[in-house]
Amino acid sequence: MVRVAGPFKEKLIASLSDPESRKIIMAVMTKPKTAVEIEQELDMPQSTLYRKISELKECGLLMIDRYSVKPDGRREAMYAVPFAEIRFKAFQGQIEVELIQTEESLMKRWFELFFSKHDSS
Repeated sequence: MVRVAGPFKEKLIASLSDPESRKIIMAVMTKPKTAVEIEQELDMPQSTLYRKISELKECGLLMIDRYSVKPDGRREAMYAVPFAEIRFKAFQGQIEVELIQTEESLMKRWFELFFSKHDSS
């Protein structure tokens, strides 16, 4: 579980209140998809889609699950939701937001923390 606070909480709440952002989240809820697949499914302008994807990644509502390799050799990100549940709680006059992460997102984060290359200089 991750408790979301400060500006990230405000961005998360704003993203969840945005209809286009919610459509993107729902599009990748059951399986990871590329931006092209999301764009085709939602019939959303590409510039809007990439802006929303960036905002959703920034506040923790979207992650890159993996990369697919296109026939021309280029990599294409596959997006997924990193959470299984979002909880809103009223606590001491404030709204608390908690993201209950998926097992896959926790494993990816653990791998990034412990096996990513660190600059030793």
